[in-house]
Amino acid sequence: MDFFISKEQMMLKNEIIDFAKNHLNDNKYIETFSMEMWKEISDLGLLGVTVSEQYGGLEESYLTAALMFEGLGYACKNNGFIFVINNHIWVGQNLIYLYGSEELKEKYLEKMVAGQKIGAIAITEAEAGSDAMSMATHAEDKGDHYVLNGTKMFISNGPIADIFIVFAVTSEGAFKRYTAFVIEKEFEGFQVCEDIKKMGLGACPTSEIVLDNCIVPKENVLGRFNMGANIMTAALEWERCYEFAPHVGVMQRIMEKCLEHVNNRKQFNRLIGENQSISHKIADMQMSIELSRLMLYKIAWLKDQGKSAFMESSIFKTYVSENYIKTCRDALQIFGAYGYTKDYEIERELRDALACSIYSGTNEMQKNTIYNMIRSRVV
Repeated sequence: MDFFISKEQMMLKNEIIDFAKNHLNDNKYIETFSMEMWKEISDLGLLGVTVSEQYGGLEESYLTAALMFEGLGYACKNNGFIFVINNHIWVGQNLIYLYGSEELKEKYLEKMVAGQKIGAIAITEAEAGSDAMSMATHAEDKGDHYVLNGTKMFISNGPIADIFIVFAVTSEGAFKRYTAFVIEKEFEGFQVCEDIKKMGLGACPTSEIVLDNCIVPKENVLGRFNMGANIMTAALEWERCYEFAPHVGVMQRIMEKCLEHVNNRKQFNRLIGENQSISHKIADMQMSIELSRLMLYKIAWLKDQGKSAFMESSIFKTYVSENYIKTCRDALQIFGAYGYTKDYEIERELRDALACSIYSGTNEMQKNTIYNMIRSRVV
C-alpha cells in the first residue's frame, strides 16, 4: 500500500485551499445556497476532478481528489455548500460516469462537470431510511418508457437539482429487485417539494420529491435493469468516503482555532492551555485527524487500484463522524460562553456536524455492516 503524496498533488490541494479562502466564505451565504459560489467552483474545474478529459474533467486520481476535498473542508467554512458539491459529484455525476450508457454520458456528463446541471440522489423514503430496501417507490414497464410512482424524502440538493438518480422497485418476485433511473426535473409527473428547514447545513437545500405517474424513457435506465441494488451499494461506498473527506479538513481548522485560543486566553493568571483538561482535548483532536487522514488515503488508494472499500468506508464514516462531533463539542467547551455565541461560529460548526452520524447510513447501521463483513470472513 503506497499513498505517497507528490508535490503536484500538494499543489492542487493548496490551490483549493487558497481558492476557497478567497471565494467561498461569504457570510451572507452561510445558511443559504449561492448560485454565485456554485459558478465559481464550477469555473475552477473541481466538479470534474476524477472524470475523464473526454467529458471535460480533470482526470485526477482518487487520492488527489481526497486531498483536494480535505483541503476544501479546511478552507471553506460553509459546510452546507460543500455538502451540495459532494452530493452532486459523488452520488450524482459519478454514478452516470461509472454506470451510464454512452448515450447517458453524452447527454448529461459535460453539463454536470461544467456545473450547468446540478445532480442529486434519491434513495430515502419516509418509511425507508436505514431499511432502504423496504422502499415503496415502484416502476412499471409501459413499452417504450417506465412509469414511476412514489415519494422520496430528505433529498439533499432536491430544490436546486436538475438531474436525479432515483431508485425504484422493478420486480416483486421472491426477492425484490431495484433499478436506478436518471430523471430530469422537467419530466412529466416529477415534483420537487419545498425546502426542509434543518438544524444545520443550511446552504444545502433538502426536500421531498414526488413521482406521480412520472414518465421516464427506457434509455434513462442507469446500468442494468433490476441491478440497481449494486449501484446503490456502490453509491453509498463513494458517499461514505468523499462526503466525509472534507470533515477531516474541518477538524484540522477547528483544532487550529482552539490551539490559538488556548495559547492566548488566560484564567487564574496563566494560559488555559497549560491545564491538562484543555491540552488533552486538543491532543485528542490531533489523534483523530491523523487517524482519519490515514484511513481516507487508504480508501482513495484502494479505489485507485480498482478495489472495493465497502467495509473501510463504513469504518471511516463512523470514526470520522464520531470524532468530528466530539471535536466540535470539545471546541465549544474550550471556548466556553464565547463558543455558544454566533460570533465565534463554534455553535454553527456543531450544528452542522451533528447530522453526520445520521446521513450516509446511521453509525449504528455502519457497525452492523462492519460486524457482518468481519463475520462473513470467519464463518
